[in-house]
Amino acid sequence: MRALNTFTITYKQKEYIATEIPHIFINKLDERIIIGSHSLNVALYDDERGYPDAEAQYIDEQIYTFIDDDFFNLSYNDFIKKAKKYLD
Repeated sequence: MRALNTFTITYKQKEYIATEIPHIFINKLDERIIIGSHSLNVALYDDERGYPDAEAQYIDEQIYTFIDDDFFNLSYNDFIKKAKKYLD
């Protein structure tokens, strides 16, 4: 079973998990998108106050969407299935 390749994004000296996958939502498998963790989304943006700084906005603009942190423990195939179901 293929493992999900993840990496970390550092914001305010804290690391958050993310992954880069083919653009499965519009079936452009040659195009890549970054999926970030929900905890990163919470750190980057506040619904009442917006972005805390320009760095948060820059990071947020690089990420296609955010999903539950627990999904990043799944295999690649299971992650893709959950992401499609969760975001459809």
